[in-house]
Amino acid sequence: MRKIIVFFSCLTVLFAVVFFAGAAETPRKILYFSNSAGYEHSTVKSIDGKPSVSDIAIVDICKTAGIEVVCTKDGSVFDGDLGSFAAFAFQTSGELAKGSKEHPEWALTETGWKNLLAEIRNGKGLVGFHPATDSNRIGGNIYENSPKDKITEFTKLFGAEFTIHGQPQETTVSIVQPSPFSWLAAKGKSFRMFDEWYVHKNFGDDIHVFAVLETGEMKGEMYSRPPCPIIWGRLEGKGRVFYSAFGHYDNYWKDSDNILFVLQLIQAAAGEIEVDLTPNINTITPGANTLTNSLE
Repeated sequence: MRKIIVFFSCLTVLFAVVFFAGAAETPRKILYFSNSAGYEHSTVKSIDGKPSVSDIAIVDICKTAGIEVVCTKDGSVFDGDLGSFAAFAFQTSGELAKGSKEHPEWALTETGWKNLLAEIRNGKGLVGFHPATDSNRIGGNIYENSPKDKITEFTKLFGAEFTIHGQPQETTVSIVQPSPFSWLAAKGKSFRMFDEWYVHKNFGDDIHVFAVLETGEMKGEMYSRPPCPIIWGRLEGKGRVFYSAFGHYDNYWKDSDNILFVLQLIQAAAGEIEVDLTPNINTITPGANTLTNSLE
C-alpha cells in the first residue's frame, strides 16, 4: 500500500512539474489589428501579401520579450473567443464597421465591439498607435468639442478624437516626470522630433498624460492652441488603455529605439509594467480642450 501511495505521489508531482513548465513556456499573446476603413497609412499597408512595416516591427520586438503577436486586418476576429489574448493593439482608421474598401467583410461588428469592450473592462489592455484615434469618430467642426452624449464609445475608450493634422514638422515634446517608460525617461524633460502631428478634441477628464505636444512654435492654424497631450493612458473598468500619436512614417517602425517604446506600451497594456493612470490632464495640460487661441 505504501508503495502505491508513493507511486501516485510521485506521479502527481511529475504531472505538476510538466504542467507548470508547459504553462511557463506558453508565450503571452497580443492581437494587432490594422484595418484601414479610412486612409491607409504606408506603415500598415501589405504589399503583395507580405506583412506591413509595423507588422514586422511589432512581431520582432515582442518576440524578444516572449510575446506572441497575431496580426490581422479582419475585424471578424473579435466575434470569436478573445480569451487567449493579454492585450490588443490598434493602428486603424475610418468607420471600422464598414471593413475596408476591398474587404467589407473585414468589418468590426457590433458583437465584436462588445466582445472587445468586455475583455478590456475585465482586465485586458489596449494600445492605440497614430491613426487609431481617427477611427469611429463623430467628426464635425475641428475647433469645437462635441456634446458629451454625442461622443462615440470608441473615442471615449481611447480618450480623445483626431481632428486634423498640419504639415509635418519638427517640434518639441515635453515629458511628464517621472516616466514609467524608459524610452521617455532617457530623453530627459523634453526632446525634438519630426513627425506628422495629430491634434485632438473631446479629451476625457480621466486620462493620464505622459507626454505633451508643445504647440507654441508650430506652423499651421490647427496648432494655434495650448499645449496638448500626445501620449496618454486611462482606465476602462479594470483594463489599461494607452495611446501614442507617434509613428506616421515607415522609418519610425524601423528604428530600434522607437520600437522599444512600442514594446513597453504593449507590456504596460498587458500589465507587465507598473503604470500610474491617475487622471492628470487638468493639471498637466489644463488647456487641452481649448481648440484655438483665437477669441474670434
